[in-house]
Order: sequence, then structure tokens, then C-alpha cells
Amino acid sequence: MKFLYRLRSIFQGIKQSSERFPITISISTLLTVLLIYFNENLQSMASLQQERWVRLNMTLGMGILLSLCLDLLKENFFKDDKRKTFLTYLFGLVVLGFNYMVLLEDFNIVSLTRYIGMMIFLLIVFFYVPVIWNKDRNYELRVIDIFGSIFETAIYSLVLLLGIFAIIFTIDSLFDIDIEFKLYYYIFLIVFFIFAISFFLSKLPRDGETFDKKNYSQSMRILLTYIVIPLISVYTLILYVYFAKILITWEWPKGLVSHLVVWYTAISIGVLFLITPLLETDKISRYFKTLFPKLVLPILLMMFLSIGQRINQYGVTENRYYVLVFGIWIALIMIYFSIKKPLKNLIIPISLSLVVLNSVIGPLSSYSISKYSQNKRLEDILNSNSMISGNNIVRKADISDEDKTQISNIIYYFDNKHSLDDVKLLPNDFDTENMVAVFGFEYNPNIWGTPTSPYTERYFHHNIYLAGNPIDIASYDYYLQLASWINESIPLDDILIKDPLLNLSMEREDEVLISLNIEEVAMDIVTRLGTDPDLEKAQNSPEEMTYEHTGKDLKIKIIFTTISGVVTDEEVEIQSIEYILLIDDLNKE
Repeated sequence: MKFLYRLRSIFQGIKQSSERFPITISISTLLTVLLIYFNENLQSMASLQQERWVRLNMTLGMGILLSLCLDLLKENFFKDDKRKTFLTYLFGLVVLGFNYMVLLEDFNIVSLTRYIGMMIFLLIVFFYVPVIWNKDRNYELRVIDIFGSIFETAIYSLVLLLGIFAIIFTIDSLFDIDIEFKLYYYIFLIVFFIFAISFFLSKLPRDGETFDKKNYSQSMRILLTYIVIPLISVYTLILYVYFAKILITWEWPKGLVSHLVVWYTAISIGVLFLITPLLETDKISRYFKTLFPKLVLPILLMMFLSIGQRINQYGVTENRYYVLVFGIWIALIMIYFSIKKPLKNLIIPISLSLVVLNSVIGPLSSYSISKYSQNKRLEDILNSNSMISGNNIVRKADISDEDKTQISNIIYYFDNKHSLDDVKLLPNDFDTENMVAVFGFEYNPNIWGTPTSPYTERYFHHNIYLAGNPIDIASYDYYLQLASWINESIPLDDILIKDPLLNLSMEREDEVLISLNIEEVAMDIVTRLGTDPDLEKAQNSPEEMTYEHTGKDLKIKIIFTTISGVVTDEEVEIQSIEYILLIDDLNKE
């Protein structure tokens, strides 16, 4: 009876969550359906169509968090105001449309990191939007309750997922049904995007719900005060010893130290947040809150000196920007902890969300500041070598090897992270192949460290350029688009395609008609096209990326759309392959 009652309670909660957050659950359900459809039709989609579907699915993923934040805002502040509700959801629709059409228009590292940043922003907003204008004295307990719901959801979802997997595997093994692996993927999508999200939303605190400090988890208190706080204290001592060594030897810390300090202090802020309800009753928590924010400030100062040295040498990049900006935020929060009594911890998520949003959107974002810094750095290097006349670059071969490398590195940075069009001093039609003509020396970036570095790994990436290069498929019977994540057998009428990404085999009635090592074919093309660093974004014509082969009763054409890999000590390794497979059945009636 208890089991049935618990089961009924779960489904009742899910039903209530669908009534409370209908838009969020509708979007998550739609995303599940579209992801399944996308996977089912991936082989028949052209590259541009695939990209549009990925952009759509990413936008819907953002829509889940955005709609949840807007639902909570409406529920807590203007539930019965239809005009404000309409404007709120209209705003959300505009944001999602802007994300799809503008922010994700170019599929590159900038758009991806910006998307991740906006998702983090929305996730943080979710934790404070219901109480942003309310005086919630036990806000920390509310957050702890939400984390408890996340943990409970993860346990229920994992048990459900593994249980269904076990049932499918047992049926497949006992009855020899040959269930495809993609069914497991579809079950995962359904459990995560439909069950897990609905179950979690059913556990969210409602408007007006209060929390009592007496309900603070005893296990959480023991974990924080007797395990986490001592570990942080030991870590702090180690950093003090390390920085004392720096002062004695006067050898400045490596770049990795800045990242370690940022993560350690960020986690410490989380601990200070969680122990706030214990300050009145727990002596260890009270001492830690009093002493730690002051003790960590000298460590943060050394971190700023370290990252400042790197910026002075190599300018601002996105990674250094994040370390610097979040380091400043952490320092301000620690100063706030040191002087403010009583604490208003709501300032932590609000300020953090604004920092995250500013880092990926606007004129002070990591991208804008980094591009400005690297442009200024390039201009300074060229000026120091008398290589600028007006707004034009003057060719000069007799400059130091260090400056040649730094100039190449800056060009490499823009070519891979942004666009060469963002380099203000370069001519409009500049390409790395024109390096000698424009600068007077070869393009030779040293992106992995000093010239004597033993790490000699470099990446290459060959793409097909289809604009203005149509592919003639008139004489072929089948068109398939294959990618690295598709390696299942594919039936085509009476033809069976096996292992399409490694050793392509095409059979008819158990007779092998074609057997081909796809990686060897791709390697031949890479050998012909090259793996130089300036070819990392190489755009090739369909003819350069095409291989034709005729077997028994079949003629095929393989048009590689992507071949990427790595070169280590001149040994080439292909890591990813995508190609179009055209098949002409010579035995057709």
C-alpha cells in the first residue's frame, strides 16, 4: 500500500507541475520529440540542414530554463495580471528568436561559449527570481531545499532509467530481437527531458512557502563543518606556503595557479553561503565566516599579480578575461563578507548572474575586450618594428623571431576564435597564405608554448565548400549523409551497409559487393591536402574531397564534408569523419 501511495503521489506531483509550469514542460516534451526526429533523419540531412536543427534544439534547450524563470516571476509577482503575463512571455519569445537568428547564426566557438554563458545566467536567475523583491530571511534554506530536490530527482531518474535499460537488454538477450542502440538513447531523452524535469518541478517551493532553520540537515551540517571547512583551511595553508616560496625565490606563479585560486575561492563562497543559517549556533562556522574572507584576500592579490603579468605579456584573451573578471567578483564578495553584518546572501547570485551575462553579451564582454586587446598588442608590436605607415602594414623580414612568432600567434588567435576581418590593420582580402606578401615573413604560430616545448601536437580540419559547387546526384540511386556518431548497419532495399565509418562493407544476400577502409581513403585525401596549421579551417572543393569506387554490381562516390584530426610528432591521426555516400546500383532493373 505504501508503494502504491508513493507512486500515486509521484504522478500527482507531476500532474500538478504540468499545471503549474505548462510552457516549460511543453518545451521539454517538444525538444524530446525533435531530438528523436533529428536522430532518425540525420543521415538524409545536408550539413546546412543539420546545423539548423542543432540551432533549433539548442534554442529550445534555452527555452526550458527561460520559460521556467518567467513562470516563477509571474507566479510570485503578477499571477493575475494578464497584460504583464503576455508581455513577459512575448519578451521570452523575442529572446529565443534573437538567440536562434543572431547569436547562433554562426556556428563557432564564440556562439557556443556565449550560449553556455547564457544558460549559466538563466540557471543562476532561476535560484533567486522568486525572492528577488521579497525579504526571505532563510534564502539559503530555500536553495538547499532545491539542491535536495535535484538530488532526489537524479536518484529517481537514474533508477527508472537503469530499470528500463535492464528490461530492454533482457528482452533483447532472451528473444534475440536485435534492438538498436538508439532505443537506449531515446529512452534517456524521455526520462531526462520529460520525467526528470516534470518530477523536479513538482518539488519546487511554492509562492509563500517558508523554511525553518530547525529543518537544516544534520548530515549537511556535519559535512560542511567537519569535512569541507577543514579541507578548505588546509588548502589555504598550502597556498600561503606556496606564495611564501614565491616571495623568497621571486619566481612568479604559473598560469595554472590563477585557475586553481579562482575555483577554490568560488567553492569557498558557496560554503560560506550554505553555512549562514548555522552562524548563530555553530562555533566552527562562525569562526570560518569571520576569518576566511580576510585570510583569502592576500591569496587573491597574488593571483591578480600573476594574471596581470600574463596579460601584460600576451594581452587579454577570453580565458584570462574570465579569470580576471571572476577573480574581481570573488574579491568583492570576500570584502563584503568581511565587513557586512548581517549577511544578505541574495547579493551573491544576483551579482554573479550579472557578471556572467556581461561576460558574454555587450561591449564589455570577453569577446569584445579580447579582440580590442589583441588588436592593440599587434599594433604595438608593429609600431615597435616600424611596420605601420598610416593604416597600412609595411613588409619587413628582418625583425626578431620572437616578434614574428607573436604576430603569427595573434593572427592565429583571430583566425580560430573570431575572424581575420576583426584585425583592423589587415587588408580586406587577407589570408594566412598572404603572410609573406603582407608582413614579409612566413606564417608560423607557436600556439603550444616555447619553440623548445616537447609538446608538438597540432590540429587540422578540412571542410567542403559547397557554395557555388553543386553536387550532381542524377546518376545515383541513393544519397546518405554519414557522421562519426553513426556507425550502425543501414538497410537500403536489398543492400545492407555495415560499419560505414571504419571498414565500409556493402552486401546483398550475404555477398560482399564493396569493402573499403574509409579511414585509409580519408588519409589519402589528408596527405594530398596537407595538415599545416594555416589549413586548420581549410575549405576545399567537392572534387578535392571526393573518392569514387566501383565494386561488384555497385558504384559509389564518397564526398567527404569534414575530415579532422591531430598531428603528433609528424604522425597523423584522423579523429572525425563525415561524408556523403552516393550509391549507383548497377544491378537494378
